[in-house]
Amino acid sequence: MSMQALNQLVARSIVDPTVVQAFRSGRIGDVLDELEFTPDMRAQLEGIESDSWAEFAVISYRYVKAAEMPAPRIDLPSPVEGLFPTERTQSDQGQVA
Repeated sequence: MSMQALNQLVARSIVDPTVVQAFRSGRIGDVLDELEFTPDMRAQLEGIESDSWAEFAVISYRYVKAAEMPAPRIDLPSPVEGLFPTERTQSDQGQVA
C-alpha cells in the first residue's frame, strides 16, 4: 500500500505546487499525513534530508521498495516432471488376493 501512496504523492506533486512548497519549507509531514503511509514509513520519509524534490522522491522510492513484502511465490511442479517415468516401489503396487 505504501508504493501506491508514494505514487499518489509524486503524481500530486506534478499538479499541486503545494506539495513541493511543503517539501521546501520542511512540512512534508503534513502532506504525508493525507496519504496512506504506515506510521513507521511516514516517520522514515519525514526524516529524509535531500536538496531537491526529485532526490526526495528517489530516496522515498528506495525506502518504500525495501519495506514492501515480496509477493508470495507460487511453487508449481515442473511440467517436465510428468514426462519421466517414476520409480515404483513394492508398496506402490497393489496387492492382489
